[in-house]
Amino acid sequence: MSVVDRASTVNVVVSHTAEAAGTAAGRTAADALAKVLAEQPRARVIFASAPSQEQMLRTLGQDPRIDWSRVTSLHMDDYLELDPAHPASFGTWLSDRLPTAARPGLNRIRQDVDPDGEVRRYSEVVAAGPIDLVCLGIGVNGHIAFNEPGDTDLTDPALVRKVALAATSRRQQVDEGLFPSIDQVPTHALTLTVPAMLAARTIVCTVLGETKAEAVASTLTGPVSAEVPASAVHTHSDVVVHLDAAAATELPQSLRSGGRP
Repeated sequence: MSVVDRASTVNVVVSHTAEAAGTAAGRTAADALAKVLAEQPRARVIFASAPSQEQMLRTLGQDPRIDWSRVTSLHMDDYLELDPAHPASFGTWLSDRLPTAARPGLNRIRQDVDPDGEVRRYSEVVAAGPIDLVCLGIGVNGHIAFNEPGDTDLTDPALVRKVALAATSRRQQVDEGLFPSIDQVPTHALTLTVPAMLAARTIVCTVLGETKAEAVASTLTGPVSAEVPASAVHTHSDVVVHLDAAAATELPQSLRSGGRP
């Protein structure tokens, strides 16, 4: 799919600071989730687990409009062969940052069971109903969840798959302070596929920091390509990308001012 074939419906919002960007993203997510809960009895949300999501989650979790007893939460990836209680386990990381009322509704990926069986089980969890909201980030190499460049099928019929992690993605976990050294970062993970996430009604993306600037520019100004999995957001009809000024440094001025690619 070339640039001209993109839907190009992505809204870009640039804030001066990381805190402001996370707050703005949390408000966007809260607006979307409150709208869903006003229209139907329950909502289903998929969350990323990463430092870039902390302020977004804090803002969303504090919004008084959200009745978390009516929300089922899922997460989009997690490591294999890591103790589920490890603080870098994505399920644990997310549980620690969701509001207390949301934790009973969190359905975690299991890390200490047969991976093939867990692919089947979590695929059934994802397929159990429509996804109303996805809150995601973009990796330094352009991955979303753990769908890595060159190892991603943008039309994958599966919902969950086992993946080998790219060295860049493993290094990112160290650089973000989640592991002390790269040899302690697991080499494999389970991840939702790109189509599983793009099936959501609304997507809110939060990307922070200058280390993500190149990936942001490739995502927002380049072609839709498996070499930049995040670029697939252009094929969705309701996407808002929240950036801080640092993450937006390689964008054209028209996008840094807020707009559509």
